[in-house]
Amino acid sequence: MGLLRRGSGRHTTVGHDDDVNPSHPPRPDSSAPSLAGVRVLEIGTGIPVAYAGKLLADQGVDVVKMEPAGGDPLRHWSASAPDVGRPDTAALFRYLNTSKRSVSDGQAVREELMMGWADVVVSGEEPVRLPAGCVGVSISPYGPVGPLVGTPWTELTLQGWCGAISARGAPDRPPVQLGGRVGEWLGGGAAALAAIAGILHRDATGVVAHFDVSLLEVMAVCTVTYPTLYRDFTGSAAALSGRRSEYPSVERCKDGWIGLCIFSSQQWADFASMIGRPELAEDARLTSMAARGANRELAVSVIEPWLLEHTAEEIFELGGLLRVPVSYVGNGAALPEMEHFRSRDVFVENPGGAFVQPRPPFLMSATPVRPFDPAPGPGEHSEAVAAEILAPAARSVPARVAPTTSGRGPLEGVTVLDFTAYWAGPAGTHLLCALGADVLKVEAARRPDGIRFGTVASPDVADWLERSPIYQGANPAKRSVAIDLATPAGRELALGLAAASEGVWENFTPRVMENLHLTYEDLRAVNRALIMVRIPGFGLDGPWRDHAGFAQTMEQVSGMGWMTGYRDRNPLVRTTCDPAAGMHAAFAFLAALRHRRRTGEGQLIEMPMAEMALNLTAEQVVEHSAYGSLLERDANRGPVGAPQGVYPCRGEEQWVVLAITADAEWESLNELMGRPDWSDAAEMRDAMGRRRLHDSVDERLAAWTAGQDRDELVRRLIQAGVPAAPVWPQTDIDRVPQLVASGLFQPIVHPTIGTVGYPGIGLRSEQVPVHFRGPAPLLGQDTAAVLAEKLGLSDAEIGGLAEAGVIHVAPGT
Repeated sequence: MGLLRRGSGRHTTVGHDDDVNPSHPPRPDSSAPSLAGVRVLEIGTGIPVAYAGKLLADQGVDVVKMEPAGGDPLRHWSASAPDVGRPDTAALFRYLNTSKRSVSDGQAVREELMMGWADVVVSGEEPVRLPAGCVGVSISPYGPVGPLVGTPWTELTLQGWCGAISARGAPDRPPVQLGGRVGEWLGGGAAALAAIAGILHRDATGVVAHFDVSLLEVMAVCTVTYPTLYRDFTGSAAALSGRRSEYPSVERCKDGWIGLCIFSSQQWADFASMIGRPELAEDARLTSMAARGANRELAVSVIEPWLLEHTAEEIFELGGLLRVPVSYVGNGAALPEMEHFRSRDVFVENPGGAFVQPRPPFLMSATPVRPFDPAPGPGEHSEAVAAEILAPAARSVPARVAPTTSGRGPLEGVTVLDFTAYWAGPAGTHLLCALGADVLKVEAARRPDGIRFGTVASPDVADWLERSPIYQGANPAKRSVAIDLATPAGRELALGLAAASEGVWENFTPRVMENLHLTYEDLRAVNRALIMVRIPGFGLDGPWRDHAGFAQTMEQVSGMGWMTGYRDRNPLVRTTCDPAAGMHAAFAFLAALRHRRRTGEGQLIEMPMAEMALNLTAEQVVEHSAYGSLLERDANRGPVGAPQGVYPCRGEEQWVVLAITADAEWESLNELMGRPDWSDAAEMRDAMGRRRLHDSVDERLAAWTAGQDRDELVRRLIQAGVPAAPVWPQTDIDRVPQLVASGLFQPIVHPTIGTVGYPGIGLRSEQVPVHFRGPAPLLGQDTAAVLAEKLGLSDAEIGGLAEAGVIHVAPGT
């Protein structure tokens, strides 16, 4: 790929090679990583802070990790042996902390000096007092305000509050979590994005900002699919109430598992042909996901026998030929062996040896990924960093001003030409828009963004294309430019807009932009400083290059589905990869934008959704490669808590989440239960004993919770210091008291829908506006204004293009 050495064996390390893929422009060998010269102080423990620091370090940031005297607890923790600890430095820590330096709190260098040295301080939930002039990013479970601030939490309880659990699972069992602590990784990604936004804002305005990242808010945006918008657009929560399982999804085949994702009627028709039942292509009982859910017995009778007669390889190859989204089902053991990932050198050796890990989630043509250095020992660099900071000839710190409100977003004045569709790409440009960019969303009247067809209105309603909740949620404040790119004149308009933009985004399979003759090379010919972001499913090359894929496909292949569901049933998926992909792509774009502002150089960013997902599930490969431990789904249990689960309360679909993460929490729960003999027994006094007896503990806990009021029980548990939450219905998450207090949902007036609460992006700042300036656009509503403003076209020229069908101008605009 030009960023990794090829042909040297199965696993390679990140390097600087001279070979260039035709999909990538040449780059000078001397190019530095995109964020070289930036200094970050990382304070805190746990996955979110460490992952934020990793994303930054991989792009060349000098990340200094300030550890407590005993070292970060992650040094001795692994998901496969959580109650024992490891005598050596654990593999997950080594993965998350490559290329960082470590200083110990209280050793050689004082915290205040470190902060004065840093451009950015990324910290966890413990309060950190920042000096004037230092960009701050704080990651906490709830943000700085609201009734839950300061209360105990785990990933599982946050999933309960944000609605992520409520819609997942079988009706005959408790609802289940999204496995693998994905929310914590997402929080780290949001923090890394905020850090670069703060740097860009400081460089442009001189104003230094502080950003708060709320894990709960990030999860409320990324782990559910705009359920409150569905409720408001339909006037009813019924459509999204209760638990649902898509069919087909992850299913048994002749030799194991296979992943399927069939949304549209065309995909069903193609799948029907694939299984030799073309007569079912237009059977209304099967053509949609909802119809198959209502007629599940029929659907299973049609699909299951064929799957059980074919191997995963046979099904995957047929799906590729017919463009049906099909995926192998990945886990920690299988992923490094998959042909496509081997061909693209996706898994590389950790620089300390002993295990493999995924490379960073994106490739950048002008700025190489930083070669990995081994994770540091605790306090290894204390004296060296102290000497560096205190030396008379120490690097100068840029002039900074105290935090004030600038009144402009970090991306004010940046124009982005947005060809993306559905959710992953739009979710990324949505973040850019919230940070102040002018995003020009390009669609065609005959081929609008496909997610518009996920509308809750029928085609006989005049504005039916404007009533798609996902479209509305992912596109606020963008400007819609309707151009038929299949026409020569339309292509010329697109090239003209690219010449007037800083960035271009697309998220199709590679052949789409190639067929339109709008590749990076085509666009670079009119704007050499352009940054192009491409988000294919599997990459711009490799055996799976042209395979179609949606978020569910990526969850199936990456291991996210493998970790979700009941131990004795199929893996489950529920869309998370789309907004996660958008977040990581936005991070890469901001890093490239800083490089462009310093050098004038544009570049191509390739971020396959699958490789982004592999970074969120890296723990599976790391644990298996290092220790031979295959992590697996186990309903609501997990390595953090014991016991941990979802338990029934009084009434229909009333559930409480609780997780015991320390012996003191078990003692508090024991006291609340009145110290029954079973919970007061000696074997219950440590996590290992409780984990060993988890089945019987769950049975007794469920009997205790079943007769109690959910909300009163949650209140008592939290008051006693026990991490707990209700399983909040996803359609009502805008009524979660914490999210009401933090103001996550922003009321916006839409011209045809009325006032609707749009969810924010999970980060906020008092110094920097992070909000939407308007609703999602009507199809073509800004075509005339944008073409006049950006290309200088006259009314007559615009009218002629509209008459010829090259553009669409919305009525009344």
